[in-house]
Amino acid sequence: MNHPKRKSWTALALVCATLAACGGSAENDGVTISFGGPGAPPAQVQVPQAMVARASLTVPMVEVSLSPSDLDFPNPERGFYRFATDPSKITATSLAYVVADGQRLVYTPGDLSAYRTRDLPSTYLTKLNTGFANLRKQGLKAVVRFAYNYPETESDYLNAQDATLSRVKRHITQLQPVLQANADVIAAVQGGFIGAWGEWHTSSNKLTTPANKAAVRDALLQAVPASRQLQVRYPGDLAAWFPTPPTLEQLLAPSPTAAARIGQHNDCFLASPDDVGTYWASTPQQSAALRTYAQQASATTGAGGETCAPPVAAQARMTCEDILREGAAYHMTYLNRDYYEGFFAQWQAGGCMAEVSRKLGYRLQLQTVTHGAVATPGGSLAWQVSLSNQGWARPLNARNLALTLVSATNEATVLPLAGTDLRQASPGEPLQWAGEVTLPATLAPGSYRVHIGAPDAASALAATPAYAVRFANADNVVTGVQWQASTGRLALGTTLQVQ
Repeated sequence: MNHPKRKSWTALALVCATLAACGGSAENDGVTISFGGPGAPPAQVQVPQAMVARASLTVPMVEVSLSPSDLDFPNPERGFYRFATDPSKITATSLAYVVADGQRLVYTPGDLSAYRTRDLPSTYLTKLNTGFANLRKQGLKAVVRFAYNYPETESDYLNAQDATLSRVKRHITQLQPVLQANADVIAAVQGGFIGAWGEWHTSSNKLTTPANKAAVRDALLQAVPASRQLQVRYPGDLAAWFPTPPTLEQLLAPSPTAAARIGQHNDCFLASPDDVGTYWASTPQQSAALRTYAQQASATTGAGGETCAPPVAAQARMTCEDILREGAAYHMTYLNRDYYEGFFAQWQAGGCMAEVSRKLGYRLQLQTVTHGAVATPGGSLAWQVSLSNQGWARPLNARNLALTLVSATNEATVLPLAGTDLRQASPGEPLQWAGEVTLPATLAPGSYRVHIGAPDAASALAATPAYAVRFANADNVVTGVQWQASTGRLALGTTLQVQ
């Protein structure tokens, strides 16, 4: 294993990483990122002209090279989720077992069966807000779905009742303030509402017509916070709405397109040749085209879901080779840990369960972090970060890196690094950013320890360690590189002299 190394530079050398041929570009506060086609990684980080001019000055720099870690650890908005209860029933301690088991994500099925023919009462909406507040207390986030039925048998499934289109739209309008107010603890919203289990089939009110699906989609896009993804059950619907898969540029835009806001949840992943209807089509060629589309679209928007009981056990793809191949191909961000146990037994027996747990979603590994060694209050601090994503998917939701300066009295000054939206981190690809950040004019002279972190984008959660991304890097007692669970930051073992 390579040990982290530090060295001082006498000149600022912020080198661009050329990764691939690129197409469009997006500018982010002094850092220009270029990137290619659907799901392509950023191809180049271009140092702005103003920075190039300053680079000719002699500026002492400190670089830290970081070692990887193979540890499996929880991170927000990814991984195995646990099946919880209606969000209106979540208490302040009811999900303690999830945290104890090392998960940070739950699935919360909102049960609207009592309200098929009437408005949602204010008491239910109030309880929803309370439930999300209790999620917040436990450091968890949720995949949310609302439905009008939860059948348990084949007979129940065939006779499951949903609501009329007008009632569905009314309920979505009622839920909008709740979803908006609690976006910080919502990882994604699944389409729901239509048919058995809210899985967009077997509707008792003809909601599965193209026009009615589109109407529910539009109502949900209006209600779901723009910062959060909507996920629907069938790739065929996505392909019909958006024949061209969304691009990374569309995802990162200040106002993302509808195509970049909608992903997929596959609730029978690997369970049959067509994933129990997920990729059903009239011909094998059409089914294969749907799979290709899902792979391309999920490279940008991500995907999740669960396995299910195989209709024919011999036709299920249950081996380690299967999950490692298709988990990567479909960019799976999360899977239900509670269902279906037959798959998990096979993965355990095959020795890949730990790898699956590590690979689900993102896994961000820092290679180097570089920052100025000396700065002045109100002055600029140059920085450079290189990392790679060792997971199967890019992060679902936006968040930026931040440097933190820690004083001798442990006062922390957080410096967000503009332009470092971690959704740019494509699976398996290196990524490099460079820029400058302005120090507060009131920052007292002295020596500051330097940490790096990826706090939650929501101000209400930014200081909560459970919502910070942990990097896949090893500690080093010699150099002082150390993950700090109490703060959700990685101490780099370096200092900044403010004078």
